[in-house]
Amino acid sequence: MLKFVKTWWSITILHIEIEQPIVCLEFFSGIGGLHYGIQESGISYRMAMAFDMNENANDVYEYSFGQRPNNKAIDYLTIQDIDRHKADCWLLSPPCQPYTRGGNYGDNDDPRARGLMHILDLLPQLQHRPSYILLENVMNFETSQSRNLLIKVLGKLGFKFYECLLSPIQFGIPNNRLRYFLIARLRRPDPCILENKSNCQVGLNTTHICSEHTMWLSENIKLTENYLSQGKEVIYTEWPFGPAVKTITVKEIIQRPLYSYVDTNQNTVLTLQVSASDILRRRRLEFDIVQPSSTQTSTFTKAYGSKHLIGSGSLLQTQQMDITENGFNAPEKLLNLGLRFFSPKEVARLHHFPEKDFKHTLKFPSRITQRQQLQLLGNSLNVHVVAQLLKHILFCE
Repeated sequence: MLKFVKTWWSITILHIEIEQPIVCLEFFSGIGGLHYGIQESGISYRMAMAFDMNENANDVYEYSFGQRPNNKAIDYLTIQDIDRHKADCWLLSPPCQPYTRGGNYGDNDDPRARGLMHILDLLPQLQHRPSYILLENVMNFETSQSRNLLIKVLGKLGFKFYECLLSPIQFGIPNNRLRYFLIARLRRPDPCILENKSNCQVGLNTTHICSEHTMWLSENIKLTENYLSQGKEVIYTEWPFGPAVKTITVKEIIQRPLYSYVDTNQNTVLTLQVSASDILRRRRLEFDIVQPSSTQTSTFTKAYGSKHLIGSGSLLQTQQMDITENGFNAPEKLLNLGLRFFSPKEVARLHHFPEKDFKHTLKFPSRITQRQQLQLLGNSLNVHVVAQLLKHILFCE
């Protein structure tokens, strides 16, 4: 049975009644973007534990969800740390720096990839493996060795997966944030774990007793090798795809204007003004300027709201809307346009963090400064995109 509620941006399923809630673990949880995603999806769930080392993010998570993440380094988690939760679903958003230019494309060799590598090492050893997995990261992850290892590990364990590169723009949201997603569902579990055959352990004669396991493993390896051999052809770049084409049509996706996300409170506008000195010192650079009528903004990074005006996110024009200007070679032309930063609340809206109508909404403790709020949001993801992938791909059957 489905229950619907009309939010300020769309019709959202609030709850899907099923017999037992999906037990989830959230790795690299940040401020809980993946948690909000499964909440918006309408899937009945229970978040058993979240894991993150960032104490500012953990303060926000606890303030919003009433549950504090475990701050143990993920690359130090044990089999017991994970198995004890008997989780059905894993949600992961590992650090993106190993797969970016700023991180020198360190890939598996980057120390910040250790957490993901450790989880992939533990997964085959678990007695209670998840049946559902969603992982989010930056574009370029799909060409990394980390991704190849992820596919090999999951494929060998019997998972079927979808991979995609999607942006909120494709869902009608006026924000460009192209991200990689892997959605994996267990196709067929390990017969040894399924039947709890203790004699399937390494070192025992399993030639006849565990032939089913051998066949299962061989089939998985062949399917995975075939999948990897297809290269980029397996990466979806359009929405909807896969099972979602049965429930969503492109015509249903309406592009929303930016003004529906913007605050009109004058106090907000005054505190976010870009100073004239910051504008004038950038003469040979183009500013990313949008108006309330615009239907897109660029990606907001963790540097947004700082002195890094170029490449960290869009600036909002609030005056002289008949003028369109980017300031290249003449930044003085921008001084009368009323340029300001987007507020943390506005960035959160563009990322579709809930403000109302849900059990859990995004709230920042008073000690978290505006700059810290923008940093945390810049490290986060789009909640609505995650919700759609969970609802229409991962839990569609």
